[in-house]
Amino acid sequence: MNYQAPYQQQGYYPQFQQAAPGSPATAVVAGLAALGTAAGIGGSSAYFVAEVPYASDVFELPPGLQSLVIGRLMLAALALIGAVMLFARRRAGVPVVAISAVLGVASLPLEPFVSELLRGIGLGIGDYFTALTEFNDSYTILLAVGAIAGILAFFFAVLPSTGRWLRGAARY
Repeated sequence: MNYQAPYQQQGYYPQFQQAAPGSPATAVVAGLAALGTAAGIGGSSAYFVAEVPYASDVFELPPGLQSLVIGRLMLAALALIGAVMLFARRRAGVPVVAISAVLGVASLPLEPFVSELLRGIGLGIGDYFTALTEFNDSYTILLAVGAIAGILAFFFAVLPSTGRWLRGAARY
């Protein structure tokens, strides 16, 4: 009897190049920048409420400024949650950090439009940005730290290597 081995297909199977593994450095930098965003934006809001002479708490502020301060505190909490999610290698941390960073930076030019306090003292939009860039008090320094960290957090969170590293996470 003649036993033949089963027919094996002869063919060329293309080898696809594997994607390079993501670097944890970009995710860690995005998480640290998100912590900086939370500290800058949240710290400036807390400092503002503590230093306003006529308001003992946030609810005694004018409505526009009140919504801005509460919104910034919520964005700081969101950035903090996003940073923790990135450090825990959860993929949902990327959009949370990106959204909180963009909204935190966008809150800076929004302030002169919603603040009745700035209009009440006759401070225009150009004067607001001039005062903001003088860095003469803790409020403007914290806002600048939050804005710079927000730009960095967004940039490093949306890099492809951050997503690749998060997708390659081993679940324990």
